[in-house]
Amino acid sequence: MSVAAPRAIADIPGHDVSVRPEDRERGFEENGDSPDLQSKKVFSDLCMACRRGDLEAVDALLSTPNLDINQVDEFDYSPLILSSLCGHLPVVELLLSRGAICDRDTFEGARCIYGALTDEIRDLLISFDISKAVDTKQSFATDISNLISARTGAPTRDIVFYFPHVHGVLSRGYQSFRLHRFLLAARSIYFQEKLAGEWASSVAVELPSSIDPIAFRIVVDFIYFKANSLPTEDIDLQDKLIDLAEQFALYDLAEGVKRIQDSTKERERSKIKYDLAFKFSEEGRRDLDRFLNRHIISDKIVTRLTLEDDIDFEDIQVAEIITRDQKKKLMGSASFPDIILSAIDADTESVVFYPVHKSIISRSEYFDTMLKSEIFINEHKELPYFKSYEKSSNLEVINRPQFQPDHLPVIQISNSSASQDVAEMVLCYLYHDDIPNIPLLLAVDLLFASDELFLDRLKTICSVRIASSFDKFTPGDFDSLKPLVGYDAYDLVRVSWEARSDKLEQHVTKMIAYNLENIFKNDVQKELLATLVNESASRIQERQDTDTIELIDDIRYYLQKKYAVSDEYDDLDPGLQFRDQDERDDIRIYKNAVANFNRDIEMIDHILDGLQLDA
Repeated sequence: MSVAAPRAIADIPGHDVSVRPEDRERGFEENGDSPDLQSKKVFSDLCMACRRGDLEAVDALLSTPNLDINQVDEFDYSPLILSSLCGHLPVVELLLSRGAICDRDTFEGARCIYGALTDEIRDLLISFDISKAVDTKQSFATDISNLISARTGAPTRDIVFYFPHVHGVLSRGYQSFRLHRFLLAARSIYFQEKLAGEWASSVAVELPSSIDPIAFRIVVDFIYFKANSLPTEDIDLQDKLIDLAEQFALYDLAEGVKRIQDSTKERERSKIKYDLAFKFSEEGRRDLDRFLNRHIISDKIVTRLTLEDDIDFEDIQVAEIITRDQKKKLMGSASFPDIILSAIDADTESVVFYPVHKSIISRSEYFDTMLKSEIFINEHKELPYFKSYEKSSNLEVINRPQFQPDHLPVIQISNSSASQDVAEMVLCYLYHDDIPNIPLLLAVDLLFASDELFLDRLKTICSVRIASSFDKFTPGDFDSLKPLVGYDAYDLVRVSWEARSDKLEQHVTKMIAYNLENIFKNDVQKELLATLVNESASRIQERQDTDTIELIDDIRYYLQKKYAVSDEYDDLDPGLQFRDQDERDDIRIYKNAVANFNRDIEMIDHILDGLQLDA
């Protein structure tokens, strides 16, 4: 089946191609329930199926498009928590395989683990700790999917595709599509070539009647990481989708639909669709990885600074350094940027400028808040909009052909970091949710940058990178922190305080506790620890003499863990005759552990006495 190519036009005077985002998913089916009500009902049914342990019902409900598997009900129960509390191991396994997150560092994760009905479920959930949870792609895929309807300060969508032959109430969601050039170019060589050539001067593209609107919507969903809309029953729609995907050079999509067609069982088709959703998400991330390197990092502009002797890097105004010609060059990048992100590199005394996108950098709460602020909007030149949208502020689309260098704002990626390498790692995280290898010597710099940008997940990744490299708690690990990370254990605790990283603080404090004996053999080390204890005490506002000190409490806790001491044998009479040698050996081992524990506790008390602290 041949499909006519889209026709490009520069403008559509008087033609309203608007559509409410909330109507997008309704399709040609008209029913009494709104999408929100339908979604709530599906989630309610999913929660009930998880309570019952109905594996088949859970499996079927998870095929619902755009279902957030990690949301909670009115009692703060997620599907994973419910299945865990009720003891349904197969359902727990299914939910984890479909993207349910169990992170012990969150309230929901701890509640799920410690409320588990069986040890088997608890062990399974613990195995899905943060070191695995940081690899989940669900959050990133959701962020990209939301770009279709989300507003980020000013509009970020810059091209319209529309079907002039589709009219009426039932057409909502299929009459027009307001999309992002950069994402189309990143996901398809067909769109990349069209946007650089035939469509370069077009605001809107008229789609011919030979293209099925529903098939086109599924293509858009695929481009925006929403693969759950793949048809599993409609053979005619599948054929149209295959033809359209091949025309747009989306061969993975075409092959995926063919796999669904080749399956004869409904349950198998549903599983294939789920497998494809994960596969397509991974392929999409790789597309954005390539796009970032080929059209953003490669097109960066580096400007050397002429610094005065007394100038501080924090005093540099990056927007005053870039020239209009440099802006024009970045604007012409194949990345189709709508904002410039800068980074100061202290080693080379230069500023690096990257052509990026508001919709992507807004994955950072810091940038999202900045771009939506009245101060930012008022300070920068008003964007040119496609004129059919001038009277509908919530439907505005950037008129890309009228875009000028002055329309490109310049912002700085982070004030706490002065490194091009750190800036590019942040971009890797924002654009495709992955940093293949964080050098240990840059892990703390990246931690500070992620804290400043409110990227909590990236902050956790940095903490895990450090912690997983020193997970033996041996003297060798303890001594190698400074040469490998650039910070000793005491400074890393201070870093964790400043960057608000509980995970890093807990790990390094445990290292200190496990190496306490060696620390006390070295006067310099002992003084460094005493200084840190004093700082921890001063962190308590208006501290009273009897207040606890967090660092001391944590060290005592980890010492108890190290020696596995409890009060089980504390009151035993040493003259008691035990039944067998094994029992006598157990008591002997335990008493020895208690002696070592008390020895280390005395060391802590010695520090507190020297500081005249009571805790």
